[in-house]
Amino acid sequence: MTNRSFRLYDTMLIVSAPGSERERHGRHVMSWNAPDYETFYRLLDALQGHGFTVERDVGIEERHPSQGKYHRVGSHPTPHGVLSFHAEASPIGCKVEFYQDVVTVNCNGGRYDFDKRQKMPYLIGKAFEAAVRAARAHLVGRGFSERRKLTSPIADPLAYFNQMWDGDFEQRSGIHRFKRGDDGWPTEKELASWRGASDEPRIEQGSVWYFRDRGGRLARGRCYGGINGMWTVIYGPGSRDFTSKARFELFQCSPAAARRREVPAKRGIDRLQHELRSAVSAENFERAIVLRDNLRKAA
Repeated sequence: MTNRSFRLYDTMLIVSAPGSERERHGRHVMSWNAPDYETFYRLLDALQGHGFTVERDVGIEERHPSQGKYHRVGSHPTPHGVLSFHAEASPIGCKVEFYQDVVTVNCNGGRYDFDKRQKMPYLIGKAFEAAVRAARAHLVGRGFSERRKLTSPIADPLAYFNQMWDGDFEQRSGIHRFKRGDDGWPTEKELASWRGASDEPRIEQGSVWYFRDRGGRLARGRCYGGINGMWTVIYGPGSRDFTSKARFELFQCSPAAARRREVPAKRGIDRLQHELRSAVSAENFERAIVLRDNLRKAA
């Protein structure tokens, strides 16, 4: 994962750009790195060139004067109201969160609402989209790569796994959760606590295992992940040809010797009970007697 990347989450533009120099307060050198001020201020300049008025955050300046240099606010008028943003720099990058105060739910204002993009009036939403396009063009022009949300593991199982498990801090810092091996996947030590019995065969990343689908049919696929004992199983080339299976649902077998389909006992009993109720309702008592006897045998 590159350390210079960005992604859009609802109306929040998150930029990963870790600082490399120690922060200073006056003559004192701090123990943490300073933000990448060049990236932060050049991004604000790009937004300012797109019609935003960028100012210091007065509230932060009053309450926490020493933190003022890390915060900026911006506003851009539209016919339906003002599109605003709050920007913040940190040692691992910066973020710009857009919002509006025309349509809100939270009593403290639109900045604290969920689903900010969905609540934006039409023209404010269009202004937001234009601002994001300008910011995206600026960042890409400076060599940043965009991290887009993956909806399927088919093309890149590891990237899909990292997206599922890496939090905002890891993504912005260019690191991963869990200790990784040379192949990029969690090490055996990380997965050890979710393994089955010691004599059970170990699932390797990308190895082929068998499982039963929802209809009880025998299927097979390549397994990836393993955190919490859950594995992503890819069984085809299509974007939706994957599923999640627990360790106990995966097994090795000889396809020629295995039954092609197995209906779980509970599902079979539920079906018999449903048919029994239908037979009684239809006053088909002869069939109801047969179904009753079958249920007794299955119980």
